[in-house]
Amino acid sequence: MRRFFSLTSMLFILFVLLPTAVTIKAQALACTQLKVTTLPYDYGNFGRFTVTRQSIQHPNGNVPAPVSVFLPSNATAENRLPVVFFAHGFGGFQYQIYEGLLQQLASNGYIVVFAPYTPNLLTTHTERYEQMWKGFQLAVQQYGSVMDTTKIGFAGHSYGGGALPELARRGLASGWGANKLFLFAMAPWYAWGSSDYSSIPSTAKLVVQVYWDDGTNDHLIAQNDVWNRLPQITERKWQVIRTARTFCALNAGHGTPVTGNFTDADGGGITNAQDYWGVWRRIHALADYTFNNNNAAKDIAFGIDGRMGRWRTGARHVTPLEATDSPVLNPQQTARFRWSDRCIYADFGTPCR
Repeated sequence: MRRFFSLTSMLFILFVLLPTAVTIKAQALACTQLKVTTLPYDYGNFGRFTVTRQSIQHPNGNVPAPVSVFLPSNATAENRLPVVFFAHGFGGFQYQIYEGLLQQLASNGYIVVFAPYTPNLLTTHTERYEQMWKGFQLAVQQYGSVMDTTKIGFAGHSYGGGALPELARRGLASGWGANKLFLFAMAPWYAWGSSDYSSIPSTAKLVVQVYWDDGTNDHLIAQNDVWNRLPQITERKWQVIRTARTFCALNAGHGTPVTGNFTDADGGGITNAQDYWGVWRRIHALADYTFNNNNAAKDIAFGIDGRMGRWRTGARHVTPLEATDSPVLNPQQTARFRWSDRCIYADFGTPCR
């Protein structure tokens, strides 16, 4: 039985967490055409490997799209590669919404798996998590011969970001990430799953990113449902991307990680310096540091270098990334999904942890 009394509230999810929503945030001068024309010279740039996308039909007919596996050209049985599992935002089941990021990671020598799940509002969180998990399992079953599943990363946005602790717990129970593991959570929604994540080792790496003008997810959700649930991880950073303003705004809203040039209610989705320098650069460096023990990547991964590129070649710098050892929250944030409302969105009959 579902929790039907909360469906009115749940209807917000379809329009708010959906990265492809077409509502554009009104502003006097939108800077959507002032895209950065140069990528970072090291981390955050495209790599030297060509990438092919393979698709796998999900056995659950409610899953609206196939699982996508992005395979770099150097993936062979003799050269097994680390894997990054990507969990998308609610309703963002088309891989094209995040394709820039997925292709960039794969071109640098990492297998990337994108596993859709249903946006049906009558589906429980338990069922959606199972759909994600099954998608990741299918990818390993079919392409495990070229995967090094002892080296694993989990990256997720919004609904998918909140799922990362549970997905990592399941992965470890299956022997994934036994040698190397990272989690990269972007503007996470509430986390649903186990109440015990002590099996995630202290040696894992964690980055939690929030976007200063996120009008969707309360920063307290990221703090309480991801950061505070993984206190044992010793190498972790809280990262903030802020809106850059001079004569117009490059918004740091909920859709910041979206790279398909879709626009959401916060003005995100346009591929720009915040993607290249804020998101791509950090995940790419985190993968290199985690999987290859490359200390040159450590500061970049955790945002200590703070560089965020430029709006255009020769133009002004984008507001630097802020990286801290404890959560920094926007006290003026007005988000649709607040930490105090968490229990409204829990599955019926499930304890609201």
